[in-house]
Amino acid sequence: MRHQTPLALLPPAGAAHWGEQVLFSQKVITELAGLNARFISLLVELHGSRPGMPALGLPAHALLPLLRTTGVEERLVLPYALFDLRFRDERFWTYESRAASAVQDGQPTPAADTRLLRFTRAALTLAWHLVRVDPRVARLALGMAPGTQQVLEATPIGLIDALARRTCPAVSARFCTRERFWVHLGGMLRLPPDSGQLERLRLLGLQLQGADAARAQQLHRRLRRSTQP
Repeated sequence: MRHQTPLALLPPAGAAHWGEQVLFSQKVITELAGLNARFISLLVELHGSRPGMPALGLPAHALLPLLRTTGVEERLVLPYALFDLRFRDERFWTYESRAASAVQDGQPTPAADTRLLRFTRAALTLAWHLVRVDPRVARLALGMAPGTQQVLEATPIGLIDALARRTCPAVSARFCTRERFWVHLGGMLRLPPDSGQLERLRLLGLQLQGADAARAQQLHRRLRRSTQP
């Protein structure tokens, strides 16, 4: 069977960057690029400490193209996060938020990997900020469900650290089942700067994000129908 390349449909003429221009301020784009760069560094660090082992959902061979990359932050001008923190899972965030704010009379939260904890704290701080600035940006950049937005909007900033400690084990690479995306990302970072490569990566990520959102909505509708009397 012939190898199929992912479909990358161009938006209407003159609208290639409409989403970034309308919704994403330069400050948000810069913060997101910095966080994505930190996530790449985290993947490389975890791979270095356990060579040959998967890291945050990615197999070792998908991590290899990310090694020895340079100028990462300046190249990752993407309208979406490269990491996943189960932002689509409203029940997960409702439970974890309640647990983080409750008085802990039982066993304390197990000690977390400090590298994961630092990254999760930074990711949650950005997410907490985005849901207050513009929920649409949080939805597009992080793939965040409306229920998760409501949870974070109601979360005091003082609980971010406790929430990060509880949720840092959930950090994983976004699109981790689509290895082609990560191979393409690694190739783009290792090649000389090329706007065409970056644009293809933007479109591919947006298409994968749209497919994931459509699948989640379909599952939600099925669940709602199955629970109706």
